[in-house]
Amino acid sequence: MNSPDAPGARRLLVTATAAVTAIAVLGGVVLLSSVTTPSAAQTAAETVPPTANAATVSLGTQPAATGATPSASPAAAVADPGRGTLPGVRNVVLILADDLDWALFNQVPRLAALQDEGMTFTNQTVTDSLCCPSRTSILRSQYLHNHGVVSNIATTGGGWPTFEARGEQNDCLPVWLNTAGITTALYGKYLNDYPANRSEARYIPPGWSQWGVPISRGDSYSGYDYVLNDNGKLKAYGHKPTDFLNDVLTEKSTNFIRTAPDGFFLELSTYNPHNPAPVAKRNKGTHATTVAPRGASYNAYGTNEPSWLRSISPLSPTRLANLDQLWRQRAQSAESVADSVDAVRATLAATGHTDDTLIIVTSDNGYHAGAHRLSKGKRTAFREDTVVPMVVLGPGITPGVRVDAMTSTIDLGPTIASALGATAPARVDGRSLTDILTSGGQVPPTWRNAVISESMGTSGPGDPDYQAQAPPQFTALRSQDYLFVVYRNGERELYDLHADPNEMNNIAATADPALVAGLYSQLQAMRACAGDTCRTADSLVVPTATTAS
Repeated sequence: MNSPDAPGARRLLVTATAAVTAIAVLGGVVLLSSVTTPSAAQTAAETVPPTANAATVSLGTQPAATGATPSASPAAAVADPGRGTLPGVRNVVLILADDLDWALFNQVPRLAALQDEGMTFTNQTVTDSLCCPSRTSILRSQYLHNHGVVSNIATTGGGWPTFEARGEQNDCLPVWLNTAGITTALYGKYLNDYPANRSEARYIPPGWSQWGVPISRGDSYSGYDYVLNDNGKLKAYGHKPTDFLNDVLTEKSTNFIRTAPDGFFLELSTYNPHNPAPVAKRNKGTHATTVAPRGASYNAYGTNEPSWLRSISPLSPTRLANLDQLWRQRAQSAESVADSVDAVRATLAATGHTDDTLIIVTSDNGYHAGAHRLSKGKRTAFREDTVVPMVVLGPGITPGVRVDAMTSTIDLGPTIASALGATAPARVDGRSLTDILTSGGQVPPTWRNAVISESMGTSGPGDPDYQAQAPPQFTALRSQDYLFVVYRNGERELYDLHADPNEMNNIAATADPALVAGLYSQLQAMRACAGDTCRTADSLVVPTATTAS
C-alpha cells in the first residue's frame, strides 16, 4: 500500500494550559388527483437492465424528464465550468450511498475494484453517523455545531424542516454551483423529513436544475410503492420489478448525463443499502456465503469500556446468525450501488464525458453488525460507523493511490465547487481536496491532522435510524494516531490506532497526561470552531511525553 507523506510539523502547539473552551411522515399518501402513475412504456424505459456493467449496460431511450429542462443559468453564457482547479474537469458526479461501510464496500467486488481505478481516501470521516446531519454537512461544508441540524427528524432538532427554517438551503452546494452557471441535478435521497407536509410535496429547494426525490419516505427505503417528486410533478410507483427505486433513480441520472450541457453536477443519492436493504431481482441469490465482518472486535469485550458499552451482553448465536442473514441482504442491496456506478460510467463513456468528468463514490455514514457486541446500527464513534469509503475517479486522478490524510464530509462541498469553478463562502469549515487530487495523492504540509465527529441529537422510534443501543452524546477527535472520545456524561475513551487499530483497549486513564490534555484541548477547540478557526484548530499539534520535553 502506498501512503502519502505525513502532514508536516509546522503547526500551532497545544499545551495542557492552552485549552480553547467551547462555546409528519407523509407515508406515501397524497391526493390521488395530484399523482400520476407511469405508463408501462415509461416504466420500462426507466429500468436499468439486469446486466448493468460498464461494458454491457444499455442506455435506453427514456425521454428527457418532465418538468424543468436541464439548462444553465444566465451566468453560464460567461462562466466556463472547465476553468476550475482540476485540469480537464468540466462535470462532477457524486454517487452517495446510504449506510455503506468499508467492510461491505470491500465485499462487493465491483465496488472494491474501484480502488484500483481511482484515488482512495482511507480516513474519510463523517461529521455524524446519522444520515441527515451528515448530509447537511456535505451540503453546507460545516460541522454539526455550526449548521445545527443535529438529528434526522424535526421534533428532535433535525431533518429538512430544521435545515429550511435556518435558511441554510439558500446557501449550500447546489446554490453555489448554480450561481456559477452549473446545471445541477439530484436524484434520490435528499434530507430526512423532506417534505415536511403535504403542501410542500411539490417543492424543489433552491439551486437544483433537475429534481427527482421521493416524498413517501418510509416506502422509499423499501424500494417500492413510493411517490416521486419529479421536477414538481408527483408520480406514483408500485411494486413491479420495473418500479425498483434505485433503478428508476439511476435511469433518470443517466438521462440527465445524456441531455445536460457541459458544466453539470449530478448527485445520485441511493437509499441502498440502508435497512430494510432492498434488493433488485437480478441481485437476489448473490453473496450466498457472505457474512458480517469478523474483526477482532466481533462480539468481543474491550478493556476499560465506557459504561454504556459495559452494560451490553454478548450476542447469542441466534442473534449472530440473524446478523449474518441481514448482512447478506445488505451485500445484495449494495450490488445496486455498483449497478449505479457501472451505469453512470457507461453513460459518461457513451456521451464522451469520461475524460472531463470527476466521479466521487462515497457514503453518508458507516454501519456495524456485531462489532463490540453491538447488534445492527451505527451512531458510535468507532471506525465501523464513522470512517467511510471514498474513491475519486476522473481526468488527472492517479489510479491505485491510497491517501491516509484526515478528510471529512465537510471537504466535499469545497472540492466540488473548486473543481467546477464555483466559489464556496468563506464561512465553510472544510478544505478543498484539489491539491491532493492533482498531485498524485501528495498531502500538503499544511493539511489538517485531525477531524471531529459529533453526536448532538436524540432519536426515537419514528426515526428510520433509531436504535436502542446508542451511546450518550459525544464529540470524537480522530487522527491517524488516535481516537479520542468525550461523552456528555464526562466519560472518555482513547485508542492508540497504531497499536490498537480495532479500537479495543481504552487507555484514557493510563496514557501520558500531556497527550490526553493536548487531545482534549484540540477537541475543545474544534467543537467551538467556525470557518477559518476550524482550519487552525484542526492543525494543532498535540504534545506527547516526547514532543513536550
